[in-house]
Formats: sequence, structure tokens, C-alpha cells
Amino acid sequence: MIKPPQRVIWITTDHMRHDHIAANGDPGMVTPALDALVNNSVNFHNCFAQNPVCMPSRCSFMTGLYPQQTGVTDSGQCLPADFSPTVATAFGAGGYQTAQIGKLHFQPHENLDYDPTPRHRYGFDVFWPSESRGVYADPYFHWLQGKHPQYAALLHTPRPTDDARGGTEKSPRPIDAPWQASHARWIVETARDFLKMRHNDRLFMHLGLFNPHPPLTPVREAWDCYEDRAPAPPRRYPDEWADKPEPLAKMLKAGSAWSDAEFLAYRKGLAAMVTEADFAIGWFVEQLRAQGLLDDTLLVFGSDHGDFAGDHSITQKNAAYYDEVMRVPLVLHWPTGLGSGRRDVDALVEMVDVLPTLLGLSGVHVPPAMAGNNYADSLLSRREIAGREDVFAFHGRGMAMLRTAKHKYLRYAPGAEVLYDLADPDPERFNRAGDARYKPVLEELRDRMLTRTLAIGASRLPRIYPY
Repeated sequence: MIKPPQRVIWITTDHMRHDHIAANGDPGMVTPALDALVNNSVNFHNCFAQNPVCMPSRCSFMTGLYPQQTGVTDSGQCLPADFSPTVATAFGAGGYQTAQIGKLHFQPHENLDYDPTPRHRYGFDVFWPSESRGVYADPYFHWLQGKHPQYAALLHTPRPTDDARGGTEKSPRPIDAPWQASHARWIVETARDFLKMRHNDRLFMHLGLFNPHPPLTPVREAWDCYEDRAPAPPRRYPDEWADKPEPLAKMLKAGSAWSDAEFLAYRKGLAAMVTEADFAIGWFVEQLRAQGLLDDTLLVFGSDHGDFAGDHSITQKNAAYYDEVMRVPLVLHWPTGLGSGRRDVDALVEMVDVLPTLLGLSGVHVPPAMAGNNYADSLLSRREIAGREDVFAFHGRGMAMLRTAKHKYLRYAPGAEVLYDLADPDPERFNRAGDARYKPVLEELRDRMLTRTLAIGASRLPRIYPY
């Protein structure tokens, strides 16, 4: 009988793709710490987010519910303060002390330091939020001013709605400050110090890194890693919007004025932001090892969504639903329970499955309201994970995706459809929805999406009396 882990530490990034880890696909990336983690962990290759943007994705995978069930389907909405279950309330009920350090993003954060109302804690015992990188008078900026005051001005970032924030996408700007002063370092250093005081406690921590989210202002050390190398160039196709319905065509046209050089600059800046996060993750893993905590810690790494990074002539993220944004890294490292060495999982899974699985691995009751699948038994027994027949995502007021291993179906209300054959030489390029040869596939996936949508729409509340 394997004892539950003493500590569960869930590290998330923002805008990070599955192939941003060199060991997962792009040898032009510099991610030695994440490569080492992947090579000694359970590594999922087909984990998909339930929403392509930050807030609804986070509210989904950190509650085990779909966006329609949380009510947060787009950015700018707010998860209710008393919402249950959350990752903190579930682990807390299982006897774990819970701590949040860094980005959570269950609430809008623009001008948060102007608002005297306390931030919602969502069940966390310890709550040290820093929702952005050097923007607000928050715990990170106070730490920076106290520990590295000479770099505070350099690392200050304009507010999200400030016009001064633009310009770093086409022309990334490295910062002449050491990574030890970065937002990512503050998160892992704070976590290290917190752990020193709680060696013997059952502890859940979420470490929310903001990287590699724009603005593209990596520290110089990370930028210099790409002086003699570069991530793979973007996959772009002329007039890619021509066979797409208007909602998607509009998204595809957004970057049509960008040059090849500008897209390459964006990719380099984003890659350097990933490497800056890798510095922090590597340092933190070594701290766990030095404290003798690594083997009995369930260390989880993932992201809320990816970034187009110039693929399909788009940057950042939106409801175009390409795999570059929807397919995210998921790595589980726990030598005591999951064994050592690399174990690759190719099955389709959803980010909504992660929390129920972590609770299962930790011996904690999975609240029946949670909608995700629990793969703990398969992981612990080393059995093959069957996964899902399809994965589902939803955004806004009616933009949805359903993806199988062979096809992807998009639906934009009212009635606009896209169908991709993932066996095409250029997957997700040609819309097959109007091709008579694909009519049976289109009808099947249309029905599957309706089935998934209806299932997700069912109430998660228990019946307390028959009438």
C-alpha cells in the first residue's frame, strides 16, 4: 500500500505550449530543468485545456469543472467567493494545509491594488497572490523593493490596459537584471522558505508563474540562451482564412500584417520567457532535493493554455482552438508513488481531469460535484491510461471545440462549422466541413459535441429530497 504524498506542489505557467519543453518536441528550446523533470516523470502528450484563455481555463481545472459549470467562460468574469469545490477546499478537507503563491486568476486583476476590498481566498489557508509580473504593489513588488531595489524600476511593468504595455511583441525587450530578481524567482524562493517551516505538515501548494505570458521582457540571462539557437519557425499558410467561417477567419486575419521577422522575434521573446521559468523550476527542484523532500513530494507541472507564437499567423491566444493553444504540458513527478524514469502517456485527457487525479493520488475524497476523470488507480498500478474518446472546450457564449485522435470539430454560433482531418500533411489547415467525403465524420462529431454539451449542462448539485 503506497502512502499518500506528504506534499503536493502544483506549478502552473501561463501561455506555455506542450512543445515549449524541448524534450516534448522543439529542440530549439532551452529547458534543461523541465527536460530533466520530463525524463523522470509521467509525461502526458495529449492533455487539452477546456478554454483557450486564462481565467476560464484556471477556474475550470482548479475546480474540476467545465467553464459552463463554473460560470466563468471568458476573461473578466469572477468566480464567486464561496464557490465550491476548489482545489483548496478539496485538499483542505483531506487534511492538507493549503497555500497559494503567485498567479491564481479567479478574479479580474486590473487595478487590484487600487481596491481596498480583500481578495477572495477561495479556501486557501495561506494566500500570497501576485497576478502579474511587476505591475502592482503586491507581495512580489514589495519583495523586489526590499531585496533587489536596484532592479525595481527595470522590472516594473505597465498595467494590462496601459498603452505603454504594447511594443514588446514585435520587438521583445530583454531586461538587464539577474533572474534572481524575477517574478518567477520570488515565487519559488517564497515556496522554499514556506517549506522550511513545514517539513512535517501535509501540505498542498499552488505556485502560479506568470511566465511566459507577454509582455516579452525576459531577463538578459534567458534572452542570451538564444543567441546561437532559435525555436522552430512558425507554421504559416497563405490565405488560411479563405475556407473558414467568419468568426475564425477574423482571428486568422489579425496577424496578416506581421512580417516573418516580427513573428520570429515574437517566438524568440516567448522562448526566452519560457527559459526564465525553467531557471526557477530547476532551482526549486534542487531546493526540494537539498531538503530531502523531493521523493515524497507529488510535483505537478502544467499550463493554463498555450500561445500561437506566429503559427497560423496569430500570436497569444483566442478561440481559434488550434492545438498550439489547446494542447498543454502535464508532468507528474512522485518517485515514491509513481516510480522513477520516464513514462509517456499518449491518451487523450483534459485539464479538468487533473484535480480529481491529484486528489485520488493523495488519498483525498473527490467531491462528487467534480466532472473530471480520476486516473489515480491506473497511475499507481502502472496500467495503461485509457483516457477519453474525445476532449471538449468551450469559450464565451457559444464557441466550442471537440477533438478526437483523428479529427477536430469547431462550432461557432450560429451554425458556423469547421472540421479538420488531423491525418492531413498540414493538420488544422483545410476546413473539411463542406467536403461530401467527410459528411459521416461531420455528423458524428456534431452529435458528440451535442452529447458532451448536454452532459456538462446537467446540474452538479445533489438531490436532498425527492420533491
